[in-house]
Amino acid sequence: MSYFTRGKFAFIAIAICLLLPMQAYRSSALAAANPPAPASELTMTVRSSSNALMYSKLDIVNAKIIKSIIKAKKEATEEASLFADIEVQFTNGHQTTHYRLDRSGRLWETASSQLLVLPSEVTSSLLHYGEIVRQSHYGKLMSWEEAERIVGRKSIFSITELESGLTFRVQRRAGSSHADVQPISKEDSKIMKQIYDGKWSWKRKAVLVQTGRIRIAASMNGMPHGGDGIPDNGFSGHFCVHFQDSTSHKSKTPDPAHQLMVHKAAGELKRYVESAAPDLLAESFVEAMYQKDKDMLTLIAQDVESDRLSYFIAKIDTLESIRIDLPTGKKRITPKFSETDLVAEMKLPIKFHVKGHSDRATTYTFQFKRETPQQPWRIVDVIAKSKK
Repeated sequence: MSYFTRGKFAFIAIAICLLLPMQAYRSSALAAANPPAPASELTMTVRSSSNALMYSKLDIVNAKIIKSIIKAKKEATEEASLFADIEVQFTNGHQTTHYRLDRSGRLWETASSQLLVLPSEVTSSLLHYGEIVRQSHYGKLMSWEEAERIVGRKSIFSITELESGLTFRVQRRAGSSHADVQPISKEDSKIMKQIYDGKWSWKRKAVLVQTGRIRIAASMNGMPHGGDGIPDNGFSGHFCVHFQDSTSHKSKTPDPAHQLMVHKAAGELKRYVESAAPDLLAESFVEAMYQKDKDMLTLIAQDVESDRLSYFIAKIDTLESIRIDLPTGKKRITPKFSETDLVAEMKLPIKFHVKGHSDRATTYTFQFKRETPQQPWRIVDVIAKSKK
């Protein structure tokens, strides 16, 4: 069940109780004179990024799973295919252990980099619980054609920003290729501006559009522009909300940055990245840096050598802004790649700004690889070369 409080941090809490009550895990052998150890507790939490304040939490009470975790053997492993957004915490007595869930349903202990060896029925259950909490946290991926019918003109709905959990109300006023919306009141405008750290910005944000019991994955920008329509709301103009495959008013092609955020809001970022062509991967890399989202950057560049990736992750902390420096009138750089190519290269002219300095220019050279034409493209290297 979802719970959102307008203007405050939002979270979702779910409890699942199976087989035995919590008291069944207490040891009956403890002497009455000694206080009993806390019962075993297993919780699963989903966040869209490691820094997100909004989260969804699942309390799992399942005797078989808890017993299996306690008795599980451990396997040392250097790598595990993990859900980046799922954390698992297990408390047994006075000891708490933190895990990540891998994509086969096993638990990876973060402190020791070891996998727990668990029965198949337990791993299946953990994957099932992971799906439950992720569905509760994210929005539904919905085409603009379908979303437009749900959030029709003059309809009022709420927008929740996925990282902060802040929620405000809006009305759709116009827009044929995406939704042009305005905050309802001054309080709604104030909350929206808080999401953007007190400064209006074109930066895209992953958001949940909620009307009734329907929650849709979307992306918004935070810049008032164009026509107005709601008086005395503290917002001069409207802002844009995009959905899957929606476009700007002057383009027939979906905006890559908005689509990246839409898929983040749907919890489908990994699938989106794995289906992307090289040019979209490169654009998403730059957008992740602009978003200062280290988790997103790590996902997009997961096959880049760790030292090289660490360079770009560290650079995020110094950036005020970064963008692809396109020639006047050009919207995207779209090199052609053959369907049978297994390697590719692409150069992007970049402009970035570091606080206290003027804008600087550089070129990012991306190298891509895939094992077969049927497998996804991967970024395997990024080389930054500053212009003199």
